[in-house]
Amino acid sequence: MQKIAVKNEALPLLRAGVAVKEKILSTKVENYLRRLKALEKKHRMKSEKFIVKFKSGTLGDNEEWFDWLFIYEAYQKVVEQHKVIKSLSL
Repeated sequence: MQKIAVKNEALPLLRAGVAVKEKILSTKVENYLRRLKALEKKHRMKSEKFIVKFKSGTLGDNEEWFDWLFIYEAYQKVVEQHKVIKSLSL
């Protein structure tokens, strides 16, 4: 774990910025998850199964598949960022 030095007067500003970023990421996680669940329900397929099928080329080039792929990958990235920001101790 790496530590950084922060002046005492900057700490409240830093905490506020991290809190805002955490809230933004939390909202994004919820939104992407809601969109993934809607696609899973519509196509009766879990996202993990969709990814395997899509990457194997068995689903074709439907525009919705690319949207689903983008949402899935964005969700994964945002979840990872959310974990990182939640692990910060200020």
